[in-house]
Amino acid sequence: MRDGLQPYAKSRYRFISAACYDSHFFVVDITFDNRQPNVFERVNVFDSLSSTARRRATAVLHQVQKFLSGFCFYKLGHHQSVLQDPDYIMQMAEFRHCPVQTNGYDCGLFALAVVWHLLCDKDIHPSVFTQADIDTFRVALRHGLSSNPGWATMDNIACYFPVLSMPAPPPPPSPPAIEISPPSFTSVGDAQLAVCGPRSFEVANVATERNTDAGPGMEFGPTEEPGQEQDPILDYEDNYFQDNFSSKGVVFGTVDDVLVAINEYQESSGNVLSTVRTRGNARTFVCISHANCTFCVKFGPMPKQEGIFYKPENCTIRHRGAKVVYSKSGKRFKKRCKELLRGIVSDVAAHKHGPPTAMDVMKTGVHKKKTHLQYYQCYRGVREWKARKEITDPMSFQLLGPYVERFREQNPGSRAVMERGNDNRVKRLFICPPFSNEALLFVRPVASLDAAHMKSEWKGTLYIATVKSAMDKIYPIAFAITADNENGQGWDWVLRNLDAGLPNLTIAHYRVGCAYKLFLLQSDRQKGLDEACKACFPANHHCYCAVHIRRNVEGRHGKKIGALIPGLAKTTSLPDRDAKLAQLRRQSPPAYDFVKKIDPKQWMDSAWLQDDTLPPRYGVRSSNISESANSMFERERSGNWLEAIDGILKKMSLRIQASREEYERKTGVVESVYPQILDRWEKGIGYRVVDSGGDGQKYSVHRIIEGNTGSNQSFTLNWVDGVCECGVWQMHGIPCVHGMAYFRWRNDWTLQQVVEQFVEKCHTYDYEQKLYSGSFVPVCMDMLQPDQTTLPPDIEGKRMAGRPKTVRLRLRSRYSHRPEKSPIVCSRCHQRGHNARTCQRRAALAKNTGNADTAQNSNSVL
Repeated sequence: MRDGLQPYAKSRYRFISAACYDSHFFVVDITFDNRQPNVFERVNVFDSLSSTARRRATAVLHQVQKFLSGFCFYKLGHHQSVLQDPDYIMQMAEFRHCPVQTNGYDCGLFALAVVWHLLCDKDIHPSVFTQADIDTFRVALRHGLSSNPGWATMDNIACYFPVLSMPAPPPPPSPPAIEISPPSFTSVGDAQLAVCGPRSFEVANVATERNTDAGPGMEFGPTEEPGQEQDPILDYEDNYFQDNFSSKGVVFGTVDDVLVAINEYQESSGNVLSTVRTRGNARTFVCISHANCTFCVKFGPMPKQEGIFYKPENCTIRHRGAKVVYSKSGKRFKKRCKELLRGIVSDVAAHKHGPPTAMDVMKTGVHKKKTHLQYYQCYRGVREWKARKEITDPMSFQLLGPYVERFREQNPGSRAVMERGNDNRVKRLFICPPFSNEALLFVRPVASLDAAHMKSEWKGTLYIATVKSAMDKIYPIAFAITADNENGQGWDWVLRNLDAGLPNLTIAHYRVGCAYKLFLLQSDRQKGLDEACKACFPANHHCYCAVHIRRNVEGRHGKKIGALIPGLAKTTSLPDRDAKLAQLRRQSPPAYDFVKKIDPKQWMDSAWLQDDTLPPRYGVRSSNISESANSMFERERSGNWLEAIDGILKKMSLRIQASREEYERKTGVVESVYPQILDRWEKGIGYRVVDSGGDGQKYSVHRIIEGNTGSNQSFTLNWVDGVCECGVWQMHGIPCVHGMAYFRWRNDWTLQQVVEQFVEKCHTYDYEQKLYSGSFVPVCMDMLQPDQTTLPPDIEGKRMAGRPKTVRLRLRSRYSHRPEKSPIVCSRCHQRGHNARTCQRRAALAKNTGNADTAQNSNSVL
C-alpha cells in the first residue's frame, strides 16, 4: 500500500506530538516536505523544563525521527539519510518557551492546550495562557464530560483560553442549574465557581481538586462528591483508644496486631490515621482527616516485658480542624498495607504446605486481618518474601565449598579459598579469576584497595582490589568476603591471598633507578590496611586517597579549609605547593599541622619532583575506582554470600564481553587521551628550545612571551628518559607540552611518531584489547551438591560505621528559591520546601489555641 500510494511524497505535512510524564510535558511541532532538499522545514520543541531537559527531549526526537523514517519517508529520497543519522532532526530543533504548570498534575492539560493553540496558528509564549486558565478549564471539563460525553468540542474548549478568541459556549449542564447573573457564586461539584461572562468558570478553591488519583508528583488531598459542601471546623475529644486499650490493659503481641486495631478504628470512626514515626516496635499515628489536626496516638514496647501497649501519657486525643475526605485507596493506606503485608505472607508460608501465592495472601488478609489487599500488592509481597527467603536461607552456605571447588576445576590457574572455623562456620572467602594476573600487564599500574559492608542478614565485609584500564574503566581483579568487620586481620588475610594469586603485582619497575615495584597501591587511611600493606607488599609504594584526606580535614576544620586539599594533592609545582601550604597555615594552623604529619610521598604529586625513585601515579589521586566498584556491586552486596560471589563473577564476565566487542576493531591511542596529546602539540609552537646538556638528551624549554603578560619559567627535560621538571610527563606517561615543543623544534618528528614511541602503551587500544582477551568459565548452580557441613557465619551484634544511608536528600540549598520543586514534604501542612520541624504553622497553631500545653503536645507530634 505504501509503495503504491505514499501520500507523504506529494505535499507538505505537519506533525504534532504531545507527551507528559513526571509532572512535566513537552510538545513537538514538525513541518516536513519530502520534495525539498531539507526534509524538515521547522522543528519546534515546547518543553516545560526549558533547557534543563534537552537530553530527555533529544531521546524523544530520536524516536519521532525513527517513526517518521519508517512511516512517512518509506522508500523516499530522505529515508536512508534520516534513518542513518540519529541527530538529523536535531539540526533543525529549536527549543522554545511555553507556559508551565505550577502543580504536579496538570501537565497533560497544558500539553493539550499548547496543541490547541498550534492548531489555531497562535504564537506560543509563556503568557499565552496561565495556570488560572487551566484550573478553570479543568473544572469545566470535568462537569461537562460527566453530563455529556460529547461536550469537549473545539468551540467549547477554546473559550477558556483568551488568545483563541472564539465565541463562548453555553454553560456545561450540571445539576443544579447555574444561573448566569454575574457576579453570582454557586457550588458546582467540589469547587466554588464564579459565573462571569464568556469564560464562565473561575476557581475559588483549586486545592480541593487534588485527589489521590491525580498522578505522580502530587500530594494526596481531599476529594468531595459534586454538590457536597465543606464541613465546619470540628473540635472534640476521641476516647476510643482510652476506653478500648488503656482502661482494659490490652497488650498487642506484634506490630501487625496494632495495624489491625488501627484499621478497625478507622472503619468505626471514619477518621484516617497516618504513620509518622516508626522505630522497632514503636509506632506513632496522627490524624489526617482534619486540617492541621492535633490528634496523635503512640504505641510502644512494654518495659522489661514482651508486647506492645498504648501509651496514653504521650498522646493527644483531641480532633481539631475542618473535615477532609481522603480516598481509601490512597498512598497512606497502601503504605500501611505494605507494612501489614509482610506479616500476612509469613503467616501463609508458615501454615501452607507449599509456597504461598498471591490469592492465598488476599484471602488471609480478608479473613484474619480484615484488610482488603489488591492482587498486585500480594504478588509483589510474595515475590519479596521469596527473595528474602533465598537471602536468609542458611542452606546456601552449604554450597559455598562445592562452588569454590568447582570454580578451581573449571578455571585452572585461579585462586579460590574458603576458610572455616573449628565449628564449621564459614569465616572468609577469596576469589581471584585466572586471567587477572595476566591482565595486570595491560592496565595502568595502580591498584586500588577498599572494603564495603554487606547488607544482608548475614552481614560481613566485601574486600575488592581494582585497577583502571586505558579507557578509565574499572576492572576488578580479585575480591573477598569475611564474616567480621574491616580490620587489620582481614586485610592481612586478603593481601596474602592477593600476593599468592597475582604474582605480577610484585614485578620490577621498567624504569631504571626506581626503588619500588611496578604497581602502586592506593587506599584510604585505614590503619589496618596500612599495616597490612607494609607487611605483605613491603616493596610496593603505598599511597593515600586525597579525597579521604580532604574529608578528614573537612570534618575537623570545615569545608572551606578542606577545599584547599585537592589543589595541594595535584599540583606539580614546588613554589605553588609552598604557596598553598602557606595559605593553609594562615587560615587554619591546626589543619596545617594535621596535613604536615602525613608523608607527602603518599599523596602529593609534587613529591615525585623531589624523589625520582618513586613510581608514577598516572593521575590517580584517590580510591574512587574502588568506590565505583562498591556501587557497581551494590545489588550483589544485598544478597547472601553465594549470590554475592556468583553475581559479581557474572557481572565481570558480561562487562568483559561487552568491552571486548566495543574495542576489538580500534587502534592507536585511546580517544580520551588523544585530544590532550593534540592540544599539547599545538601549544608547543609557542616555546623556544635550547640545548643545555650538550649530549643531545637534555634541553631547556622557554615560553615565548609577547607583551607584558605570561610566565618566564623554563623547564629542563630529558627526552630519552621521558622526564621533565614540570612533572607531567613522568606522572602520566604522556609527553608534556615542553616535550612536544622539543619534538616540533627538531622538525624530523611527526605527531604520529611521537605518539607511537613516547606515549606509554597503557594508553592504547592494543592494551585494552589484550586486557579483555581473557575470561573464565562460570559455575552452574544446578550442578552443585550441598556439603551438609558448612554453617552460616557468626553475626556480630555491632557493626563499625560504614557508608551513609543509600537514600539521602542532597543539596537542600538548591531548592531554596524553588520550594515547590523540593523533595522535602512537610508531614503536617503537606507543603514542599520544609519539614515538620521547621513548619511555620506550629507557631500559628499554638497562638490560635492559646494553650501552652496544647502547643507542647503539637510539638511532640512533630
